[in-house]
Amino acid sequence: MNGDAVVVRQQGSSILVALIDALGHGPKAADVAQTSSDWLRAAPDDGGVAGLVTGLHKRLEGSRGAAALVFMVSVHGLEACSVGNVELRSGTGKLPFVLTPGVLGVRLRAPKVCVSPPLVDRFVLHSDGISGRFDLRSSRTHTPSEVASMIFGAHRHAHDDATVIVVDIA
Repeated sequence: MNGDAVVVRQQGSSILVALIDALGHGPKAADVAQTSSDWLRAAPDDGGVAGLVTGLHKRLEGSRGAAALVFMVSVHGLEACSVGNVELRSGTGKLPFVLTPGVLGVRLRAPKVCVSPPLVDRFVLHSDGISGRFDLRSSRTHTPSEVASMIFGAHRHAHDDATVIVVDIA
């Protein structure tokens, strides 16, 4: 049973990519991850990333909670918000991304949303089961699938659920 989950969906003219990392391990963490995924797949299209994070926080109240990263891409630009220790890396380092402290469903301050104009870049979203000590610049010639496999193989913490998502924006 895994407490990490990924949601990818078209939301209006945007693409939503979310990574959820439920606290703990086993069936209870998997239940929180599934609840989060179900809610994000059905969530309303209004409110942008901040609305999705706030709505997910409300949905998870009373649960063990989760860390999550919500990343939205459109022709107008990028929006991203992470609560807890789920991270977003940019191949160019041009994204001014800041984590929001807290645990969804337990405690949440005002979400810190990173907004950027459209960028041609490679992004990596990863849970805390992956060490952030990888060099994204050296992977430019590899496919997203190859990069995810390389990061997972070389930087996974054996004691934790681990997820890597690679998104190329052209």
